[in-house]
Amino acid sequence: MAKTHVFRNDLNKEYPVVEKGEGVYLYDKEGKRYLDGAGGMVVVGIGHGVKEIAQAMEKQAEEVAFTSRLRFSSAPAEELAEKLCGATRGEFEKVYYATSGSEATEISVKLARKYHIDNGEPSRFKVISRWGSYHGATTGALSWSGHVQRRRDYIPYLHDSTHIAPAYCYRCWFGQEPKSCNLECAEALEHEILYQGPENISAFIAEPIVGSTLAVVAPRENYFQKIREICDRYGVLLILDEVMTGFGRTGRFFAYEHFNMIPDIIAIGKGLTSGYFPMAGVMTTLKVWETIAQKSGSFVSGHTYSATPLGCAVGNKTFDYLIEHNLIERSAKMGKILLNALETLKQHPTVGDVRGKGLMVGIEFVKDKETKETIDKKIAFSSQISKEATKRGLLVSAGVGCADGQNGDSIHLGPPFIITEEQINDLVNILDNAIFEVESKLNSK
Repeated sequence: MAKTHVFRNDLNKEYPVVEKGEGVYLYDKEGKRYLDGAGGMVVVGIGHGVKEIAQAMEKQAEEVAFTSRLRFSSAPAEELAEKLCGATRGEFEKVYYATSGSEATEISVKLARKYHIDNGEPSRFKVISRWGSYHGATTGALSWSGHVQRRRDYIPYLHDSTHIAPAYCYRCWFGQEPKSCNLECAEALEHEILYQGPENISAFIAEPIVGSTLAVVAPRENYFQKIREICDRYGVLLILDEVMTGFGRTGRFFAYEHFNMIPDIIAIGKGLTSGYFPMAGVMTTLKVWETIAQKSGSFVSGHTYSATPLGCAVGNKTFDYLIEHNLIERSAKMGKILLNALETLKQHPTVGDVRGKGLMVGIEFVKDKETKETIDKKIAFSSQISKEATKRGLLVSAGVGCADGQNGDSIHLGPPFIITEEQINDLVNILDNAIFEVESKLNSK
């Protein structure tokens, strides 16, 4: 293994060194090409190597790259906030900038707490979230996350929090079928609010479509309508974590648009700059902002690099590029093509489910399709799929624990929106061969 001073996630793995990105491809220093089927970490929407973004960065850096948000606003920050709020047709009126998705979800929760304090209900502090969710790696965000394996080592440091069942139709926790259920997964929120005491509950936080933890699980269309009704009934704020799902990833500008309701707060990131600059944010309705503005008039949070002119300039150019090239509509169109092509993989005995919205797609693997029995986790099935795909020049994200927090193999796809039908065919063919290879190894044992 080559010597390195970089501390990586996997301490015993040798990583290839990336040299350049172009379109949907990445190239390592050896010249090997990889189709970026994962979009990095479901980040890259507009594609790699877009010169217009680099030019915008250079121009802004020559003018002013950084200033403290506590002393100045900037033209890029004002322009980006106007564009973001405009994209919601006025449903959200204010933007608070951040530097990462984890930071954005923590700010969202702090903002909800501040709202209740200024609204005369300081007893409200508890946050309810869902098992099988992921809201970030920092201590607060990890506390509200329901990703068992990422939480495990750090439980002594996590905040006391409460979780309810996910809206996971493939493995319904209540043994129901989507066409006939009474949305017991949504009713679970009301039960938890009542048991915890409505006067203590500040917010409910959820991903509109769960990403890597459950391999792209979307709820029934009216799930969030019921969640919205429950939150309103008990004065609880609804926070949606749109860090992964925003900016066209699901075929809409924001994923909440699929569900005919409006949350109070959304956390945004990833696609905001398509990976060209570390940036995130929180968007809020006028109700939340006005309550704080008219009472204390102060909300202090955020980190050093929040709202930098350079980051906001990248956000502006990324936004413009998405709109000018109709990439949100393209995400919806190519997502349907990808999902349809991936259906052919169900011929494999281990492919239990293929699901997704837009260019955010998941595949869940099983030992038995009828019983949905999981594959022995010691086999590391999804990791093997990822390794075989990488050998063949395709990058995918592997996941484990989707079934019950401990077991369940899956992979997660989120390619750039510029992917072509021919490249989708390449992606599916490589994945097909990778799955066949891993299945063959298992059957030979």
